[in-house]
Amino acid sequence: MLTVKKVLGGAILAMGLSGYAAAHGHCGETALHEDMENLKTELKSLSFDLRGKDAAAASERVDVIISLLKDSREETPFKFTKEGLTGEALATEMAEYQSLMDETIEVFVSVDKAIEANDMGEAGSLLREVGNLRKKGHSAFKASC
Repeated sequence: MLTVKKVLGGAILAMGLSGYAAAHGHCGETALHEDMENLKTELKSLSFDLRGKDAAAASERVDVIISLLKDSREETPFKFTKEGLTGEALATEMAEYQSLMDETIEVFVSVDKAIEANDMGEAGSLLREVGNLRKKGHSAFKASC
């Protein structure tokens, strides 16, 4: 037989877990999150293409990455919504976010030029710079869900 304590404990546990899932699920349902997941996949493939010295595939992959970055640039990070930013505060944060995205796009343009010059070593070095920009962006603009 179920006691009141067990029923109450189960209800509290279920509400707590569903609240966590809802918060995490909501954060993951943004267009920006989807773009970032696609970027992660494309970056892994780009790294593989560079190691295999497949310049044609790597160049095509960079084009896809730049397109994803341009789309992401126009999205509002969930963190800004979560923090309730509006007006000037939102405009300032969006400008900083877009500036970082522009800088990342510029690095990928340089990656593409290195690939065209068949300089896979330089392309790889530039990808390390992208890694630093990713860390900078995530620490500044990614919400913890």
